[in-house]
Amino acid sequence: MPDFVTTNGHTQIIVPLTIMPHRHQALPTLTGSPFSYEAGTVLYGHYNMEYLLPGGDILRLIANHNQKTVQLMLFTHQPDLIQLLPGDRPSSLVANVISKIHRYRIRSTSYNQPLTQLQEQKLQLANECIASLKKLLKKERRLHNQDHEGHEALRRKVIEIVGHCSDQNRLLATSPLISEGFLGNLLYEAHKTAQHYSFNRVYSVSRQDQMDFSKIIKNSAIQQELPCLVWDSELHIGHNNKDLDDALRVICDYYKLPPATNLSNVPANRFAQLTTFFSKLWDDGHDWINYLAMDAKPEHKTEVQQRLDGVTITQISPYYRLQGFPQQGYPDLKSLIYKLTSISSAPILAKNSKHAKKIISQHPHGSWAIIPNKELILIRLENKVVELRYFVHDNLFYPLPEGQDLYTLGQISKRHLYLPERASLKLKAFISRIPGFFNKFYKSMHRFIVHDLQDDFFNHIHETHTQKPMKHNSDELKKQRVNIRNSLILALENKGFLTTGQTLEEFIKEQISKSPYIIARPNHPPSPHPYDNPVHRVLGVIRHAAGFFIDISEQNPLIGTLAMAAYAYGGGAVLAPELLKSILTKLHLHGLIAGIEPTQKLARWMSHGTISEAISASAIYWQTTVAGGNLDKFFVEAISILKEDPGEVAIIASLALGLGYSLTKLIPSLGEEMGDFPYTNYAALGGKGGAALYDTIMHPGNDWFLGTCKWLCKGFVTLGKLCIAPFFEGYYYGLDNGFLNGWRKSGVLLKSLSKQILAASIDFVLALLTIPLLELSALLIHVPFRGITNLCTKILAILGNVSASGELLISFSAREPSENLIANFRFSPLYGFTSPFGHFSDNPLVNISINIIRALYLPPLQLIKNLIVLPILDVISFSTRLFLTVLDPITRIITYALGSVLITIGEAWDNSFGILFTASSKGMVSACNWIDNKAGSVKQTALSFIENQRGQLYHWAFAQEDLKLHTTLDDAKYYSSDPRRYELIPHSNSHCLLNALLNTHNEASFKDECHHTPSHYQRLFAIKKSSREQITNSQNQSVNSCT
Repeated sequence: MPDFVTTNGHTQIIVPLTIMPHRHQALPTLTGSPFSYEAGTVLYGHYNMEYLLPGGDILRLIANHNQKTVQLMLFTHQPDLIQLLPGDRPSSLVANVISKIHRYRIRSTSYNQPLTQLQEQKLQLANECIASLKKLLKKERRLHNQDHEGHEALRRKVIEIVGHCSDQNRLLATSPLISEGFLGNLLYEAHKTAQHYSFNRVYSVSRQDQMDFSKIIKNSAIQQELPCLVWDSELHIGHNNKDLDDALRVICDYYKLPPATNLSNVPANRFAQLTTFFSKLWDDGHDWINYLAMDAKPEHKTEVQQRLDGVTITQISPYYRLQGFPQQGYPDLKSLIYKLTSISSAPILAKNSKHAKKIISQHPHGSWAIIPNKELILIRLENKVVELRYFVHDNLFYPLPEGQDLYTLGQISKRHLYLPERASLKLKAFISRIPGFFNKFYKSMHRFIVHDLQDDFFNHIHETHTQKPMKHNSDELKKQRVNIRNSLILALENKGFLTTGQTLEEFIKEQISKSPYIIARPNHPPSPHPYDNPVHRVLGVIRHAAGFFIDISEQNPLIGTLAMAAYAYGGGAVLAPELLKSILTKLHLHGLIAGIEPTQKLARWMSHGTISEAISASAIYWQTTVAGGNLDKFFVEAISILKEDPGEVAIIASLALGLGYSLTKLIPSLGEEMGDFPYTNYAALGGKGGAALYDTIMHPGNDWFLGTCKWLCKGFVTLGKLCIAPFFEGYYYGLDNGFLNGWRKSGVLLKSLSKQILAASIDFVLALLTIPLLELSALLIHVPFRGITNLCTKILAILGNVSASGELLISFSAREPSENLIANFRFSPLYGFTSPFGHFSDNPLVNISINIIRALYLPPLQLIKNLIVLPILDVISFSTRLFLTVLDPITRIITYALGSVLITIGEAWDNSFGILFTASSKGMVSACNWIDNKAGSVKQTALSFIENQRGQLYHWAFAQEDLKLHTTLDDAKYYSSDPRRYELIPHSNSHCLLNALLNTHNEASFKDECHHTPSHYQRLFAIKKSSREQITNSQNQSVNSCT
């Protein structure tokens, strides 16, 4: 059980750390009152925890008020570290593929050490693949943006290198107990990335696009400047928990930090991972019960300050307190150790850790040894030896944090919420985003029509005419600046002015010019989709939906083949049952014949109509086979989603069912095909639409709906240019120079438009030609080919090494003893009654009404809980524990006996006939790889030809317009797109954005309310004297934090 502390009625959980962050800073959330000029203003706050690292680097862990995961910001002077961190590289094909395969190198450091021989071989394969790909980085930078043949040659080379690594990985998987594993999944993702990558149509690839900042650092060093690279996890990995863990692994490995316990010794075996997952789920269930049983729960404390100008400042104190040794700078190591232990003793020099442990074990408590070449200190505290790493910066000695400290701070940044709280918050967020979605849609369309399209229309009119420059009086501009400066929301939208008299854009540009920080991200974003017309969009949606089925089948061809067979069986049972019976009889699969009639009943239960029944039966069998083939992954992902985002699942499911139901009402013929249980069909009809609708509302942007509306408006403006613009031009410039000239321009525009329509039509035909080469060939040829051959090779491999299966069973029987489940059983702590009375409102009448209502319904509910619900749950818990306790020795005996028999047989078999089966397995894999590579080479050559023609065709028709669609990225856009980011970069109080946004007359008062920096210095290793003293010391040494 964790320790808790209550201060002034605020209960907080104590979070122990080895090393506390060097600096804390809390930033409040700013919101505008809906009845003021600041209506609509939202600037989310955060809590920033900062660690100093060797070389002057800084790691910031940021808990944002509006996010459930931690944000990492690394300030470093090491460009090679930026390349090691995880994340996609969308602006570079080669760098993106390298980053995906590099994830295996990151993950392999977390496996149980030392690695097995096969794991070492897989790691070597990944290293060789990355080394081969790195040779293409320079070649990629030399390619011109319109060198379509060069681009396709590069794509083929990347696919060839990844394919060679996949072939070698399949050869390793011929062992009976080894699969292609995580490396196989990464290689498939890399192949898919290379296959579908779109090259930039305007800009060539730069070093920065490849996340290579070595030249920038080198050139700045020559100019005697010291730039600092900023790696922001939100830009590169978003809020993906696995990628965040990988980033922490890279940081710990690079700076030689002790690895986090939770991020190391991870089992590579999928079944061991499943066991670990269920164990954690079991422990989380206990934590939830204990949490519900607590009278005073740890929770956030919110302080709200209303300002007269309509701005609300919300300061949040977290549900936790940090406890540990502070990361301060000390003049020497002796001072550091004295601060840590309160014991003054002379250091002992040691050569290595083994030597240091041997020496200090012979010395008393408080002795410490230094290993200078590793910057490591070993301290004896009572009967324990504690390791402490340090580094030197500006002639000061700083203790280094452990990886577990970073992981712990990353985890507590997630609010301690369980299913009801998570669902409630997500539902509130979704409901609150609906008005915002329509507001943002309106603003986006309004700006697009009023500014972009209007400017485009009148620019077309004045295009061939000389215009007089417009003169403005500088005094009038200054007056306008003063008049516009009236609210915070206008300043955030770059329409108003800050208290400094600057716009937000001007303020940011001024600060950037003086800042040594460089945002580590590509300077050329990927090209937008070439065609935004509805026909191409529909094709993209269809291919996206098909990609779901293809990806699942390609990643596991054996399961994909079985799923396709199940799909055919379900459809055949409804459409042609007699033909299916004859086929099954010839294949001697008589058991499946008995399932035809139940399949027909199931289909009629879900749908009505022959075609609909066949589709329903096929789909349910396909999904069941896929889920059953990856049952462990299915359970882990399904439970994780329900546990982490129950509200999101409920919302999407509701939207899908509602959308499917609406479609059946709008289309009567579709409604007639619904069966007795239509909900599965509702979900199938509205599944993709519900997910798309949810994503559109929660993450509004230039999505499918907004993009289609803009395309339609753009079409009307183009029509206006052709038919109406000449009249406007005649109004401005007369008959000859205006009206007639306008019709001549309309003729040129019509010619250009015809060329674009022709190009789009031909491109659509070419896109259709790629479907047989990509989707159909993968689903109908490649998946069955790989599925059947994988099954045959695995059977041959098992027959060639029978002893391996026996050894697996023996190791399973000799597994570590499980805990005593019966002895650990306890009745639920939730038994009992709670008082229904309390203070819920300052209004006496409302408070009395609420108490009366609670007094009426709470006691009966608590009786049901104590007499029915909790006893049933306790019986289920005890029965499960009893069943597992009895099952444990039985499985051990059976697996040990079976394993011993297999090992005995294998001693004679494996060295005789087994050699033949093993050689046959490897030979079949090599032959299949050769056939697959030859077929893939032919397919890729045809695809390259088509893509080459599509690229040239688009450039022929859209070259001028395409230039306007491409932009470059710079640091100013990074800050202006989200002004909150400026506050995440180190800056002085005189250059504080919040200070410039708010009209603060008292800077000291503003600093106190907006930049709360709690103190956090206390000892970690307290000598244990008594339980009472220990509790007192832990409370005295606790650190109050803000989030």
